[in-house]
Amino acid sequence: EGGVITSAATMTMTSSPLRTNPITRGAWVATVILNRPPPPPPDTVPPIEADDRDIESSGLTLRQRLTQHQKSPQCAACHSQLDPLGFALENYDAVGRWRPKYASGLEIDSSGELLGKLKFQNIVEFKNALLQHPELFTQAFAEHMLSYALGRELNLADDPAIDTITQSTLKNHGQFTTLIREIVQSKPFRYHVDETAAQENR
Repeated sequence: EGGVITSAATMTMTSSPLRTNPITRGAWVATVILNRPPPPPPDTVPPIEADDRDIESSGLTLRQRLTQHQKSPQCAACHSQLDPLGFALENYDAVGRWRPKYASGLEIDSSGELLGKLKFQNIVEFKNALLQHPELFTQAFAEHMLSYALGRELNLADDPAIDTITQSTLKNHGQFTTLIREIVQSKPFRYHVDETAAQENR
């Protein structure tokens, strides 16, 4: 399965040195693809073993080990959202190579639910679930691009522009040129102030 989500660069960047990191991968999907970044983890959360072998020596898969985080009330809310996104990519190892099983022979479970309602069994079904809601990643991309164009973080006053950019882009089947045109024509872009230049001119 190709695409930016499963590219070797993304899989390597979101892995630990010796193993995959479903939490980091899930956070990357939530932040980059959906623009729903998770809050930082509590300081009291213990670290996960750095090597798959340390986990599998107990007879547990990485998923079974990480599921223990969901038993904690302070962790459950975020992990119930992040973990399915990360484990959907678990068939790709720490450098992005496809693997049907762990090196120990344990089966990889990449099933889950997207948005708490769209069930999937593997990466193909996960991507299909994402494609059922193009408004999610279209809006996220519009937010990323408008923020970049303005040189600042977005705020509530930008919401109408984001809605317009997203809807126009969706009507034109996700064309990138439409998204760029709508950003350039948006009120925040046309009336934005370069804070650095403004300070230099004071």
